[in-house]
Amino acid sequence: MKKIRLILLFSVSFIMLLAGFILHQIKTNTSPTYLVCAIPVPMFCGTPNLTENQEKGREIFNSNCAACHKKYAKSTGPALQNVDSLVVVKWLRNRKNKIDSTKIEEYGIDYHRITFSKVLNKKEIIDLIEYCNN
Repeated sequence: MKKIRLILLFSVSFIMLLAGFILHQIKTNTSPTYLVCAIPVPMFCGTPNLTENQEKGREIFNSNCAACHKKYAKSTGPALQNVDSLVVVKWLRNRKNKIDSTKIEEYGIDYHRITFSKVLNKKEIIDLIEYCNN
């Protein structure tokens, strides 16, 4: 019984000494200067410094495009970063009002034409393109 108490006393003493040492190191430790990153880390979340047109484009993107497209990655639809403005305007402004379901690869084009030719005007499309290309 005395041996168990002695082992327990030494164990508890060692744990308390170790905890005290760790707390002392935490309080007195300063980060070495050679580990400090030279590039400042931005303190924001999201896209900073958007112009007024880009802000409107982001609202249009989030309400109309974000369900199928991501800005930087392929989703159901392709990524829309750095899109060709001529192609986007052609897709969204052509007022062909019929979907040919036999041409599956063109279904997306027909869907965009029918849906967004009625919803978006030319200024909104330009704002959307400006947001995607910033």
